[in-house]
Amino acid sequence: MIAKQVKDILLKRADELEINPSYFFTQNIPQDYTEVDETTVLITEISSVYSGRASDISTTKDSQIEIQIFYRRETLPDRTELIINQELEKHWFYQYDSYPDVDPDTGFLTRTMKYEKTEVI
Repeated sequence: MIAKQVKDILLKRADELEINPSYFFTQNIPQDYTEVDETTVLITEISSVYSGRASDISTTKDSQIEIQIFYRRETLPDRTELIINQELEKHWFYQYDSYPDVDPDTGFLTRTMKYEKTEVI
């Protein structure tokens, strides 16, 4: 699963990101973690499609993931997003969309970043 792969990549930089490794999740955030004062990261697979057909055989696999960051405390958004982007680019994931949001109930910032990767198979 590509989301697990991305989680493992980001966990190696958790100290530098200043995010507790226990607050990185794939696919969903357990209910116990939805009302916490820690920055939380959710990594979700959007799609994984075989492509690049040659002689009726797929030659590549296109994968897309979404990373949602639910900011809390003193986590610095610009620094956090730069580290994530640089680390994922080292592993051939390239960002194609990114947008902020503010939770109307709590006023906390959320950032959604989408990445894609094409692998030769």
